[in-house]
Order: sequence, then structure tokens, then C-alpha cells
Amino acid sequence: MVRPERRTKGDILAAAAIAVVVAATASLIWWTSDARATVSRPAGVPAPTPTPAREVPAALKQLWTAASPATTAPVVVSGTVATGDGRRVDGRDPGTGQVRWSYARDSDLCGVSWIYHLAVAVYKDDRGCGQVSTLDGTTGRRGPARSGYADPRVRLSSDGTTVLSAGVTRLELWRSDMVRMLAYGETDARVKPSARGLHSGCRLVSAAASSSAVSVLESCANQADLRLVLLRPGKEDDEPQQHVVAEPGIGANSGAVVLAVWENNTAVYLPGSSGAQPRVDVVDDTGTTVSSTLLPKPPSTLAAVSQAGSLVTWWTGDSLMVFDGSSLTLRYTIAAGETTAPLGPGVMMAGRLLVPVTGAIGVYDPVSGANERYIPVNRAPSGSAVVPAVSGSRVFEQRGDTVVALG
Repeated sequence: MVRPERRTKGDILAAAAIAVVVAATASLIWWTSDARATVSRPAGVPAPTPTPAREVPAALKQLWTAASPATTAPVVVSGTVATGDGRRVDGRDPGTGQVRWSYARDSDLCGVSWIYHLAVAVYKDDRGCGQVSTLDGTTGRRGPARSGYADPRVRLSSDGTTVLSAGVTRLELWRSDMVRMLAYGETDARVKPSARGLHSGCRLVSAAASSSAVSVLESCANQADLRLVLLRPGKEDDEPQQHVVAEPGIGANSGAVVLAVWENNTAVYLPGSSGAQPRVDVVDDTGTTVSSTLLPKPPSTLAAVSQAGSLVTWWTGDSLMVFDGSSLTLRYTIAAGETTAPLGPGVMMAGRLLVPVTGAIGVYDPVSGANERYIPVNRAPSGSAVVPAVSGSRVFEQRGDTVVALG
């Protein structure tokens, strides 16, 4: 038998010191990790899948309300309504508002959006709003995540298949596994010299995206006018294909907005220059304006857009413009009447277009825009757009920083 080597007192002390260092290092890593800073309380039982409404309800009453300043529209995923407030995201029962699951971190929420069956929560750290967690809508269990550089403030939007995160100097488009499909703008940590993105001195004014394209209006210090940049994924995510469209006479603070991107077309609102009327232009992927619609007056600064089935609706402040989804050409306008006026964009339920209006929800034929009836709803003035969403036979409205359930 081989005789074991003698261990000296020094060997034992060295081994003990190494163990202490390893334990201290592990404790430090855990103490500073995202895991320690995260509180995740999944649901015990998955949420039931809602049954699509077969018809629009005859009446609606308020079921519950919840604070949700981190959302700009109700986030409805897999039979759950996700609300965001402070540092916490709650998955709520759509009928009662009771919290089924919750998720929180030790930093502030920048916003909450959605993609497929996932709620997407974006948090702030010392690199900006770039800490992203996804949460399964049915259980609240964590899904894919990502981390990166971002602006201190971002605006999130989703068509259900991708999420756009846009700040004033950079933007990113993410797919459902949180892999970045496209990046544009300034970067704090360039990997290669060619990844220059947006040149220094430029600011992103407005952006919108589809599942495979992003369009952005940007203002550069050395140019008097805005320019519309049409972006498509390239060989590398930080080197997208770019097509620049000049917008002569449209200044940085003019109120111009990218309304929607669908397939190869982009709808953009442009204010009138040199006495011309404001208008909505539809631009294809070559930069050619394929249609233009004149507006009687500029929209409100609170204007809001929604994708409602195969329609795109734009609330201008006192009327609702409804565009065909595939071509983005104007179908019709729902204007203010003597006693009612649209209060926000629309949403589809049971083959009808629902629009929040003064004291009610209006039910419209989506093809012709003809009003069929009104469902009375009591609302206090919110000073912002009323943005609706549906799940089953229930309607949810984002009114300022509050989500309201109706059923």
C-alpha cells in the first residue's frame, strides 16, 4: 500500500485559507448578482386559456383597476393581464384583478411590453434601460433574457412577434428568444470599427417596427431637416441595410411621427411646411411615396396608434383614422359627433371594431366604419389617450397610468 504523504500544519492552514477565499468570492458574486436582486413568485396553477368572444357584449361594467405606469397599453398575454409599477410586474386574473404571479428586481422598470405568450419587462441599470426579462403569461416563470447598452429612457412597442426598444440615441429590435435582430444608433462599446450605427450628433425622433423592418425619423446637428431611415436586417445585427429618405422642410421639433410599419410600407405623419397642409405619407422600401392623405389640422401631442387585426388605427386627438394594414392606405375616418368623440385607438373583438368614445365604447363595422351601437362606460377624464385591449369577452383600457378592466 502506498503510504499517504504527510500533511503539515501549513498545508492545513493553506487549504483552510483557500476555502475561505472561495466561499467569500462565491458570497460576493451572489450578493452582487441579479439572482439575489430578483424576487420571482410564479403562479401555482397556470392561467386558463381565454375563449375568444363570439359576439360583443351588450353591456360592460368596471371590474377592477390597477396602477400600471410602466405600460402604455394593456399587456394581455395568455389569459393574464400584466401590469408594471415601480420595480414590480404583476400577472393579474383578468376577471378579478387578483395577482396570480409577480416578478421584481432591485431597479426601476423602464417599461413592460409583450411578445407571443411572454410579458417583456425592461429594467434600468448603470448602462441604461437594457436589462430585459421575459415572463410566461400563464405562470410568471422566467423565460429568455438579455442585457445590453441602452438609453436611460426607452419606448417599447410590439406587433406580437418582435419588440422594439427605442431611445433618443439608439434602438434595438428583439425576437421572442430576446436575440437582437437589428441595432441602430450610438453604441458605448463598439466591437468593430464598421459598427458605427448612427453618426455622432444625431437624435432619434420617432420609430416604429414590423416583424422584419424598422423605420425611424432622425435629426442630425449638421442638417436642418429630418430624414426618414428605412432599416432592414443585414448580415450583422449592428449593420442593418439602410435607405435614407429626405424630408425637406420638416424640422426636428415639427411633430413628425412614424405611425406604423407593415411589410415593406411605412406610414409617417408629416406636418405642413411653407403653408402646406399636414399629411400622412405612405413610403415603400425604395423610399417612394405611394400615397398621401391630407389632414385638416395637426394631431394632438397625445395621439396614439394601435394595430387592430388587419387594420392600423390612429387616434389624432378628436378623430380616429383607420388604415388598411397591408397597404397602409386610409380606409375611413371616425370623426367626432355632436355628443361623442373618439378618445383613443381601436381594437377588434368578435369581428367588430371597438373604439373608446365619450361616455361609451363604440361598436363599428371594420369594413365601412359604420357605427352599430354604443356600450355605455363611465370614465373620469384622464388627460391622455384611452388605449384598449381585449381578452375573451372582456375589454381593458389604459387610462393614463391606470389599467381598467371592463366586463
